[in-house]
Amino acid sequence: CRGGLEPVVAGELRALGIEVTGRRKRAVEIETDLGGIYRANMGLRSALNVLRPIRSFNARNYDLLYYQSRKTNWHKLFPVDARIRIDVKGHSPKITHTRYAIHRVKDGITDTFRKLCDGARPSIDKRDPDVHVVLHLEKHRATLALDTSGTPLFKRGYRTEHGEAPIKEDLAAGLLSLSGWDRRSPLLDPMCGAGTLLFEGWMMAAGIAPNLRRRFGFEALHDYDRSRHDAERERLIAGECRDREGLRLLGLEIDERTFHTAQRIRDRYFAQAPVELRHADFRTADLGADPWTVVCNPPYGMRSGEEEDIGPLYKSLGTFLRGVPGGRAGIYTANHEAAPLFGGRVEQSVELLNGSLEGRLYQ
Repeated sequence: CRGGLEPVVAGELRALGIEVTGRRKRAVEIETDLGGIYRANMGLRSALNVLRPIRSFNARNYDLLYYQSRKTNWHKLFPVDARIRIDVKGHSPKITHTRYAIHRVKDGITDTFRKLCDGARPSIDKRDPDVHVVLHLEKHRATLALDTSGTPLFKRGYRTEHGEAPIKEDLAAGLLSLSGWDRRSPLLDPMCGAGTLLFEGWMMAAGIAPNLRRRFGFEALHDYDRSRHDAERERLIAGECRDREGLRLLGLEIDERTFHTAQRIRDRYFAQAPVELRHADFRTADLGADPWTVVCNPPYGMRSGEEEDIGPLYKSLGTFLRGVPGGRAGIYTANHEAAPLFGGRVEQSVELLNGSLEGRLYQ
């Protein structure tokens, strides 16, 4: 997961009935069975991948990467005709050349298959693999793992269009959890863009697992149990509560093109959700007297030519927040110099990476 979302992901796992055994930097450790792996992939909101460790060892040099990969019984894990991709995650003082590390692991995997499968070997496919192998590095320790998610979990499938600076779904869900929103009170995004925060908010409030219908990496493995997968899916569906009477989710968007993008996503994927979208400027919007929780991801003003515009916008956001009934807000930005203009203080914030940007959720 992203750095800063470890406690959120741990809470999501416990809510899914999965045992959490530890926490690391950008990761949460669990102990579970196949059903738990399937349930985690379908139900997690703020995680990026579910990795299944296969072998862990001391990563002293690149030859050890080949040796340990060669010792692994890959042929018992996935078929020889699978298309595979190999990636390196994390950092090690000894393993610093990512491409060569991938090359050594690839050689170990393919040589294992050649020896045990009459010369046949898997093919490499970076674009659309069946099996994703991850070499996870943490200081001097290396772990070979299977990525049971395949495509990252933030790709829910509904964001077929997006605005100019979209927020990823896993980060949106994490921001909502950290904001203190109780999933019952009215939720407002005054600069909603394509609506990601609102759509994630609806799935959270209704208990809808975000990844029920997509393809997963675990489906290509030898021990894939389709009936168990179906049963876990039905278990998650049985926990839904779509009848959230009185729930209000409101998004304001000043840009007409982005507003229509949000409308199309809502109408296609969330037609039953109580998500109201208005083509409006938050500075002049009439919100009534509802006790709103405000969560938003405003522009950062860090691109060339945008610096002069961000100050007035953030000042207006601060004025707006002071006038909103309810008194709770979570504002996420990577522009920490301008954050005080809307009332953001570092001591009341949580650091969360947005790609390479060091963002903070100001509470």
